[in-house]
Amino acid sequence: AGLGRPAPDAARRAADRLAAAGVTVVTLPQGGCGATERRGTAPVRLLRAAGVRVAAGSGALRDVSNPVGRGDPLEAAYLLASVAGLPAGAAYAAVSTDARAAMGLPEVRVEAGFPAELLAVRGERLAGVLSLAYSRIVVHRGRVVARTSAVREYCDSAAALDLPRQTRPERPDPGSNAAR
Repeated sequence: AGLGRPAPDAARRAADRLAAAGVTVVTLPQGGCGATERRGTAPVRLLRAAGVRVAAGSGALRDVSNPVGRGDPLEAAYLLASVAGLPAGAAYAAVSTDARAAMGLPEVRVEAGFPAELLAVRGERLAGVLSLAYSRIVVHRGRVVARTSAVREYCDSAAALDLPRQTRPERPDPGSNAAR
């Protein structure tokens, strides 16, 4: 976030130096891990234009800086696209391929011989996935390790009648014999 504070000319010079040195910048679009008065994110478009590899992560996991922070890479990508103005593909790359490269992890491809590190998200296009990434499956080392699903109901449509509903089990009446 400190890269966003200098004057534009100084920030451009810093970005050029970072690119020349081969530095990867990891930004935390949900907010940094520091004090709340120093919020902000790195100038990702400026850095990328200078040739700096920009990866993104999720800091501020329910700490003083962001008490509602989540470790959700798709939320970080959403914020890079919606707040920092990155195209959806570049925002997703920052939390996936670029983040893996920054950590020295191997490339992932859906081919034999590559690690089964996958994220399956319901959606039609990447921009739609980033804005509504509610239902997803995470595969790590070839095993499903997390599954999140959401049910969206549109009450005024005929299709709503066929949707599964999440209900609570009925509780017995406190005065009935079943409650005793």
